[in-house]
Amino acid sequence: MPNSIKVLTVDAAGTLIQPWPSVGAVYGKTARQFGIEIKDEEVNERFYKIFGQAQKNKKITMGEEKDFWREVVTAIFQPFAKGQKIDPVFEILWDLFAEGKHWRIAESAEKTLQKLKDRGYRLAVLSNNDSRLRSVLNDHKITPLFDELFISSEMGVEKPDPAIFRTVEKTMNEVPSSFLHLGDSYSRDFEGARNAGWSALLYGKPIIESSQICSFPELLDHLP
Repeated sequence: MPNSIKVLTVDAAGTLIQPWPSVGAVYGKTARQFGIEIKDEEVNERFYKIFGQAQKNKKITMGEEKDFWREVVTAIFQPFAKGQKIDPVFEILWDLFAEGKHWRIAESAEKTLQKLKDRGYRLAVLSNNDSRLRSVLNDHKITPLFDELFISSEMGVEKPDPAIFRTVEKTMNEVPSSFLHLGDSYSRDFEGARNAGWSALLYGKPIIESSQICSFPELLDHLP
């Protein structure tokens, strides 16, 4: 990593935090309580397909964040509802994923980030997420680690749009070469940051890039 790095930004869902025990487990259990019979594995498969499609639908993404998620949940369960109302399921899921107990912090992430903070690096979250992320991070008591929480739904722009990176630079009062971004999405996080003139590391498996790590402690080798 270039020695000009002063700020580390970290993606949230899929990087810093993971659904617990899984999206399918929480969605499936809740739906079955309302008489909608669907297996956890089916939910997981449908979730990632429908969520990906919804993110490309500007009519949905430019609206209210809760309406976006209502569309996603409705589309997941519609073929299985058989006359059962889906909206009550959605309302419960909306509240459940605002709670820290349905998320887990990535292994060793907190200790690693604290070490980087002690080394003098500034830390921020940069996430394509909604305002519920604040309560999740607060529940896990890790919000104080970060100088800023940049949440796309509050900013009106998402990664990989260069505008979101420019806003972060302005808020943090740093130039592009001062930033390193860590995230699990190749297009939104890795390419988005690099196209904005930032350094970037891809997070997770499988390994598809030379600039990629699979665990938070590996950050310590990149940011001495």
